[in-house]
Amino acid sequence: MRWLGLGGGGRAGASSSRRKSAGKGRGKGRATGRTTGRTTGRTTGRGTGRGRAPARTPWRPTWAGTLRAARLTGGLLLLVGVTGGGAWVWQSGVIGRQIDAAGAAVERVAARGGLVVRSVTVEGRDRTDGTDLLAALRTGRGEPILAFDPQAALVRVEALPWVLSARVERRLPDAIHVVLRERTPLALWQRAPDDFAVIDRLGEALDVDTRPFAALPVIVGRDAPAAVPALMTMLATEPDLMARVRAATRVAGRRWTVHLDALADGIDVRLPERQPQTAWRRLAELQRTDGLLERNISMVDLRLPSQLVVRPRGPVVPGTGTPVTPSDTRRVPVSGPAQDT
Repeated sequence: MRWLGLGGGGRAGASSSRRKSAGKGRGKGRATGRTTGRTTGRTTGRGTGRGRAPARTPWRPTWAGTLRAARLTGGLLLLVGVTGGGAWVWQSGVIGRQIDAAGAAVERVAARGGLVVRSVTVEGRDRTDGTDLLAALRTGRGEPILAFDPQAALVRVEALPWVLSARVERRLPDAIHVVLRERTPLALWQRAPDDFAVIDRLGEALDVDTRPFAALPVIVGRDAPAAVPALMTMLATEPDLMARVRAATRVAGRRWTVHLDALADGIDVRLPERQPQTAWRRLAELQRTDGLLERNISMVDLRLPSQLVVRPRGPVVPGTGTPVTPSDTRRVPVSGPAQDT
């Protein structure tokens, strides 16, 4: 019975022991879970964010890497040598001298083969001096035609004073052809008492020999050349009056005074600043209807469109050069030379 009692007690004790063990096991499980969770969380966090890097494998040179580096270094040295050496050769002038020598050799061979200048023909030359033109071309008969540079020659030809534009052609095997478009003279610009220049249709002053153009109208005024083309166009609208124009003075950079018939004792026509062509046409009509310019007058003032002011020409007192108004002639008061505007 003891054994049975011991046995029953043993089962109860075993059950109790099992319950305690289970409780302990659950406690241990909770503890283990807490510990594992904390430990895992911490360990995972550290491993992910602040974990130590894995140990690096020490580099060891290999034959393939060494050969690659050697090839790269050699290529860079070759590039530097080629570019630096080429630049030095170019800067030293060796290549340029070789090119010039080769070109000269080609020209000599071409000259021996008959490629030389045998004719220089020019179209449109009227006022340009032939000697100056040949000097600008820098070539002549017997010169190697391949040595002639048409573009460089064109620049020099167009720099000649009478040349407005040009075309220069090299016609193989032996000809050079030049086409000129020359400037047209309009008037003479008096820059100083004994200093004249020719003014062309573009209003440009040309430093050329002015003696062949003595019959052209003389223009006076510092800023006159640029306004000359418009003036000449306006004057040409009345050919009969234009034939009597000898000079024109630019007054204050605003208007013109035209001198007819003669510079010393002709008739001065004062044109207005605005609409001078209307005043010029009015003067031509007065000449056709009334013969105004055939009278003994020295000045016609057309600056006021509604008025006509004339100044009679009086006889000159001997020895004085001063005009005197006859007693039966009434003078119309006009502004004097100092008041001319």
